[in-house]
Amino acid sequence: MPAGRRPPAGRTSSGAGDRPGARSRQDGRPGVRPRPAARTRTGGAAGRARGTVLRRAAVFAVVMVVLAVLLAPALRSYVAQQQEIAALQQHVADQRSAVADLERQRAAWEDPAFVKAQARSRLKFVMPGERAYNVIDPPAAKTSAPTSPVKAATRTVQGDRPWFGDLWHSVQVAGAGESAAVARAHQ
Repeated sequence: MPAGRRPPAGRTSSGAGDRPGARSRQDGRPGVRPRPAARTRTGGAAGRARGTVLRRAAVFAVVMVVLAVLLAPALRSYVAQQQEIAALQQHVADQRSAVADLERQRAAWEDPAFVKAQARSRLKFVMPGERAYNVIDPPAAKTSAPTSPVKAATRTVQGDRPWFGDLWHSVQVAGAGESAAVARAHQ
């Protein structure tokens, strides 16, 4: 080692190359210290490589988060618009089927036989020379005889009569029940 130079801190020197005037084993020149064998820096190089990979991954993650934040509202509106388009297409398909039904009905009304059948059923029309019979109140199907006048009254009250008809019927049933009880009592 040249005069006035100290060995780097942290290194301890040992060997002939540390003393002034001593010869080194490698080149034989006085004051020249032999070079140490090349260190393999597996820990240092791997640490640096790992650090750059981590930095790149962090930058990539930040870029992805920024993209997600920027694209989320646009993606949300895109999905909403697609749903609205699908709903409108379904509405158009429903309206087209309704139009097709109405066109079939219109075509049916073009047929004179269909018009006659509708006039007979809906308006009660008859052809000249025919007799029309209109059944006003069809007889009710007999299920079982009521056991008491009250049950008979409740069955008939539920019919399609106006309220005053129901009232008069209940007066008649009440009177009939009373007269039947009086007749039994006199026997």
